[in-house]
Amino acid sequence: MPARTVVCWNGSEAAEAALTWALRRFRASGAAIAIVDVVEYALYLGDSAALDRARSQEQDRLDARTGELDGSDPGAVVSAELLVGDPLELLTARADGETLLVVGTRHRIGPRVRYGWSLGSRLATAAAGAVAVVPVEEDEAAAERQGVVVGVDGSETGRRALAFAAAEAEKLGASLTIVHCWVAPLAEQPLVVPDDEFVTSQESERRDLLDDHERTVRDAHPGLAVHSVLLRQNPISGLRLESEHAEMLVVGSRGLTGWKRTWLGSVSHGLILDLAAPTVVVGDGTVVPAARARVTLGA
Repeated sequence: MPARTVVCWNGSEAAEAALTWALRRFRASGAAIAIVDVVEYALYLGDSAALDRARSQEQDRLDARTGELDGSDPGAVVSAELLVGDPLELLTARADGETLLVVGTRHRIGPRVRYGWSLGSRLATAAAGAVAVVPVEEDEAAAERQGVVVGVDGSETGRRALAFAAAEAEKLGASLTIVHCWVAPLAEQPLVVPDDEFVTSQESERRDLLDDHERTVRDAHPGLAVHSVLLRQNPISGLRLESEHAEMLVVGSRGLTGWKRTWLGSVSHGLILDLAAPTVVVGDGTVVPAARARVTLGA
């Protein structure tokens, strides 16, 4: 579990969803929260008086909200900071390998592609550490969510996501579901039919890989309730299905550089575009406990 939890808050409905999720995590695990509120400087270019008013009003709102939290959840908030500047730049600077950065997103309607440019999506591509993107939903639905789901694919990225998810599930007292999705070779080539024996051998190898995931996690976390799911299905649709009622879905990020960082990996990006659950994207710089880092995912 990350050493720090930073919640992006600005008083909006989406920000409250992020804060509520982080508070549930605090109540279950004791993971205290640092709140960061950003007044976007670009909105007030050329009008210093308006910027000063916005900063003062936002500070009052932030102070009022933290005062409420001191009463309802003592010890939950360890700091609350108001910053002025570019939200992406300032928040990314706080998303190091030992930090879980939590950001909310409003109820999503219309074309999904528009959310590829949302703050949560951009933070998940830019941050070195882990970023949780939390959708707005009814309190009753959010409270009924249970368990941690993690998607693995046999890569170093999947290994990091698995270590993160196992540590989170253990700390939260939740179950862990390890999901591996695969598609039969040449499945998208209707004129080519793979040999049945070959497909069966592929499935057996995937099952062995997933069984190894489960065994190694059980060894590292003896008290953790773990089970695994092998799906012959597209990873995006498979993970959405398995995480529909989960309190957390964990996936890895490929850690791209340059212009490619505009997008996540195809699976993580697809899941962020169409959230089924609060989704944590684990960056390539995320620090995991040494004991968890030894989890191996097979050949």
